[in-house]
Amino acid sequence: MVPKHTPTRLAGIAGVLGVALPIATLFILPIWRFPGTNSSATELTAFAVRHQTSLRAVMILSVVGVGLWMIFGTGVWLQLRQVSGPDSLLSACFAVGLIGFVTLLLAGFVAMFIISYRAPDIPDARLLYDLTFGLLAMSGVPTAIALGCYAAVAFRHPALPWFTGWLAALAAAAHIVLLFSFVVPRGFFSLEGQVITVIPGLLFAWILATSIAMLIIPGRSDRGRRNRGYRATRLA
Repeated sequence: MVPKHTPTRLAGIAGVLGVALPIATLFILPIWRFPGTNSSATELTAFAVRHQTSLRAVMILSVVGVGLWMIFGTGVWLQLRQVSGPDSLLSACFAVGLIGFVTLLLAGFVAMFIISYRAPDIPDARLLYDLTFGLLAMSGVPTAIALGCYAAVAFRHPALPWFTGWLAALAAAAHIVLLFSFVVPRGFFSLEGQVITVIPGLLFAWILATSIAMLIIPGRSDRGRRNRGYRATRLA
């Protein structure tokens, strides 16, 4: 019987909430209603003034949600260390990648917060707006590293659910594509296209699936580790 409040369960709860809060922002101010990055500074300022309260609410929920990803990620990192060993390069790279992409996302939120806070007195709203989406796109590099490392461990160790490994591998490959938004001038794969919102959806799917797995089958890696230790003791 697994204790009710284990680190794995708490991390799973944090992951579920970390996905639910950003999704809740779609009912306040959907991201597809945001102006394109080719909008003028005047248009961006007018949007920020018109939706100032909603924009602040969206940013607060997003920041709290991404902050919860750090708790979720720590739980995943502990699981990776359990199944692959404390000196595993893959588990270490997962942790570094997680810290990297969360930091870039929060930095992007800072720029958007400034737009909503200073509107209408913003010297250059377009620069801050571009910085927001540029940081979100740049977060694709550490995200791909973190998810790729998780997938590599999940494919090798049955203690981690196989479907979370495949989701991580798919999301990792997609986040590499996210970098092309800096060089594609227009269309779906551009910085102002839908790629900036569609691809992060795969990250959300992986976080949610992994969180649910942590809640439904918590302690599986712990049980496997204890069983291996028990068999080793008997053999000795």
